[in-house]
Amino acid sequence: MTKRKASKEQTMTLHTRAATDEIYDLFNQPLKAPGDEEEEEEEDTDDDGEMTDGDYTSGGESTGTGRLLTTSEAGDDETSQVGDDDETSEAKSVSEWSEFTARKHIPSIDDDEEDDELTGASNFTDADQDLGEFIKVKAPSFDSQGSEEYDLITPTSPELPSNLRTMFVPIPPEDYEPPTRQYRDPSQVSQNRLPFMTPIAEKTESSLGINTVRGEKDYFNSKTPSKNNSSKKPPVRLEGCDSSPFREVINEALPERIAQPQLIKTFKTNKTTSIAAKIQASGGPLARELALKGPIITDAQCNPVDDYNRNLIFQNLQPPLNTYEGFFEQQDEPRSRSIEIKKYAKAIAKMSKNANEKTSTNLAMPPVLHFPGTDRQYMLKKELGAGAFAPVYLIENVADENSIELENDAKDVIGKDCFNNLKRKNLEALKMEDPPTAWEFYIMRQAKRRLGISRAADSIINVYEMHLYADECYLIEEFRDQGTLLDIINIARADSTAPGGVMDESLVMFFAIELFRTIEALHSKGILHGDLKADNCLVRLDQAIDSNVWTSKYRRDGSGGWNCKGVALIDFGRGIDMTVFRPDVQFIADWKTGPGDCAEMRELRPWTYQIDYHGLAGIIHSMLFGKYIDTLADKGAGIGASSTKKWRIREGLKRYWQTEIWAQIFELLLNPSMHLEIEEGMKLPVLKGMKEAREQMENWLEANSEKGVGLQASIRKLELAIRERRR
Repeated sequence: MTKRKASKEQTMTLHTRAATDEIYDLFNQPLKAPGDEEEEEEEDTDDDGEMTDGDYTSGGESTGTGRLLTTSEAGDDETSQVGDDDETSEAKSVSEWSEFTARKHIPSIDDDEEDDELTGASNFTDADQDLGEFIKVKAPSFDSQGSEEYDLITPTSPELPSNLRTMFVPIPPEDYEPPTRQYRDPSQVSQNRLPFMTPIAEKTESSLGINTVRGEKDYFNSKTPSKNNSSKKPPVRLEGCDSSPFREVINEALPERIAQPQLIKTFKTNKTTSIAAKIQASGGPLARELALKGPIITDAQCNPVDDYNRNLIFQNLQPPLNTYEGFFEQQDEPRSRSIEIKKYAKAIAKMSKNANEKTSTNLAMPPVLHFPGTDRQYMLKKELGAGAFAPVYLIENVADENSIELENDAKDVIGKDCFNNLKRKNLEALKMEDPPTAWEFYIMRQAKRRLGISRAADSIINVYEMHLYADECYLIEEFRDQGTLLDIINIARADSTAPGGVMDESLVMFFAIELFRTIEALHSKGILHGDLKADNCLVRLDQAIDSNVWTSKYRRDGSGGWNCKGVALIDFGRGIDMTVFRPDVQFIADWKTGPGDCAEMRELRPWTYQIDYHGLAGIIHSMLFGKYIDTLADKGAGIGASSTKKWRIREGLKRYWQTEIWAQIFELLLNPSMHLEIEEGMKLPVLKGMKEAREQMENWLEANSEKGVGLQASIRKLELAIRERRR
């Protein structure tokens, strides 16, 4: 008892021989009777209650969950060293557990808190380990006869009470084979143990869990924290290493098949399309041309002339635009000839107004244009028409005449574009656009290709070449020197013999038939002109072939030389290809509108084919009345916001005109949405309505083309007036 009290007052020094002997004496004391133990407890309670590191409990208090010395309590300097006296204590050990401690055989783990949760033991230092060994060494030498209450339990005792839960992870044996099954083996899950050498990456991937696999999430293409963010390649599975536990769980725990996300819409294919798909997948030469058909612009409402939509169409064209005959692209190189060309054209125009300035000293050398990829050289002659962004010039080919003859005599080649054998002339038209765009070239080529060999195709101007540069572009097209319908209207107004200063009704009906046939054919192929007006319609009054005689009677089928007379549409810069849009698309105009635009555009309502119908009505109105169209709205069916409007022209028709025919034409063109009963699907375009109106005009013209002055005489008079005006 005296030694125990003395040990409480003195400073505790663990790693000294005196301290060791004191511990041995404490455990070698004879057991006390129960009464003596109670006296000792009373004496202990009389103390100041201050606990020191020398107090130790016996019996049930010395368990694996008891209080052990820590480094801070024993002193940092002394507990960090192990004295030579430890060898003596080890030599005295006779226990089979003397060579094993809980700390010695557990692998080093950085996180001490995680170690506590796994093993259930407290944190202790090497000094505490040695102290545990001392206790275990002396325990078998105790004299336990006559006392059944003595049951010393150390933290590493294998015979633990049932209410304790002490665990540790032993070192695996040499013949241990790591499991190759899923991450958590069932045999290990039952014991709440983890496998040896478990990588942290596997532990991270397993956090996805089975429940997340069943959700509609793109985990197959997503990246987990365990993967390299800079690498897009799947991990390589090495021989003898575990695969991703996420994939293993799917293969074993989820027998049902998980469908992969579909990137494109599946189509019913036949043998031909299957072969095309294989060629496309292999990256063969036909891969780009055998793409699936479908709308490129999928918006329900959009602006058809928006640059973004046009660029998107160009990117998805099949075949691409650079495969078109006559298309030359140098978008990485600037041309920088527009200033020189405009300056020379301005000087020529000024000289033509003042004949006194026709001297060689006032004129510079005309610009000569040579484009890569062609053998032709063009010399600028004069300006044909000026526009805000696209002036048109007359150019002459100054290359070798022999090369021109060989070019015109060239025959069609299988596999070549159908435009490689166009009969070109020395004089052609050059349209220069800034900012550069190839849209007009694309629309006109599509119109020609879809119409094929037909009278409607002859009513569209030919385009030969397109040279696209970074700063400007040059469109070379067919040149016609007979003027436009606007020029003919002005000629009729200036003619004193013309009744009322307007064109003859039979001549108006002839040009109206040609326009109806052309627009009807374009709409049937999904092409909109987008900017129909009188100055965008060239007059096409060619000479008849010698073998054919130009008959005085009009023939609707074009025989008798009538197929050489008509119009030629130009300026498709605002053209629209309906095939690249969804069938139910509706267009929105976000530009400033005027009387020349359709009612839907003026009222900010959706539109499609109405833009061409209103333009065609405006051209016919100008030929009949000699002025631009002006429309009025009459209240139609319905009340309030749901009421409809019915549009009509402001001017009244002359009594001696074919009022029934003209009234039907204006009614159809100004209100096309009200005449869908006979159309296919009851939707635009009004192809059947236009055909009926055209046939009525053809019937009347065939029956009355020789009456009065006659249609043929009116056309001859017009040709003479055009020649006089060119002079």
